[in-house]
Amino acid sequence: MANSVTKKNKYCFDANRAVVTKVFSDINETDLFNNDNNFSRQIFFSYLDLLNTYKIQQFLTALSPSTLADTIRESNIYILLFILLTLCSSVLFVDSDISDQYNSLLNAMRLHVNQNLQSTILQQNMNEKHMTVHQRILLLIWDLSDRTIVVPSLLRAGFDKSVIEWLNYPTLTETARRPIVSIVHNLSRHDNGADELNKYGAIEIINQMQQLDNVRQSTMLLINTMALALLSTPNQIKTDPKGIKPILDELLQITIHASTAEKYRYNGFHVSEPLAVLVKLFIDDTTFDYVMNQAETNLPSNLTSTIKLFSDLLISFHVKLIEKNRLEQFTFIVLFNIL
Repeated sequence: MANSVTKKNKYCFDANRAVVTKVFSDINETDLFNNDNNFSRQIFFSYLDLLNTYKIQQFLTALSPSTLADTIRESNIYILLFILLTLCSSVLFVDSDISDQYNSLLNAMRLHVNQNLQSTILQQNMNEKHMTVHQRILLLIWDLSDRTIVVPSLLRAGFDKSVIEWLNYPTLTETARRPIVSIVHNLSRHDNGADELNKYGAIEIINQMQQLDNVRQSTMLLINTMALALLSTPNQIKTDPKGIKPILDELLQITIHASTAEKYRYNGFHVSEPLAVLVKLFIDDTTFDYVMNQAETNLPSNLTSTIKLFSDLLISFHVKLIEKNRLEQFTFIVLFNIL
């Protein structure tokens, strides 16, 4: 039946896809998924399993769609990816979630992105109407990599090597580079991720990218600096502290905002992310002194207010230890190391 698809069939399918997309967007606005983790997990893995089939993996690693039937298949994948993206931020993952059974799917996704990044110059405007499957995949991997518990699965699928190669592609626009930069940062937040990225020259590639005008003038500068701190050894940090004061200001500002925000998240960052970078940078005494005594934030901070900020957060996350949430446990450890 798929091989006899007509243009009318495709038009109807596209209309239905738009309806499904709108429905899931509206449901997400109601906080239904955020309020019921078990339900969110059940729905998320049900749709992930729909993607995790040999036929879809075969399609993802094949050439671009050439028939209307192929386009329908691609639309199916697009819908599934959209739903997974909608749900991902609401799911609490555990160790065994993204297990070996998904290795082939993750690898197929990586190969699909690789093929498309090599063969196309990505559109600058990454909006809903123009977003392609490989862009959706990048956004999903960005979300998944934000959960450090999932990082080992992404490493097994080869994303460590691929993301460094992708950063080197000369055709990448700023918009296309954005999710890749964040995936690199997220992988570097895991010890094994940092080790694997360094095997492929991550520090050198990121330093080269820092020289690009569109990177120096964007949020990617902050994310790259955070990744570099996590990838570097203490000696490397001590020998290269120059030009970092504005970044330190921003890291402390994010921490201040996230400390009072819902779920301790501000502007896409969990409070643990700037804290993890700060604790690594505090190896350098000059950096430590600047953050504690001289950082320029809004509202103005000083030694007393900064110590209080870290102390209050430590108490808050100590209380949360009973929930046995990996992210909250990690945040407590980072704060303990700072103080």
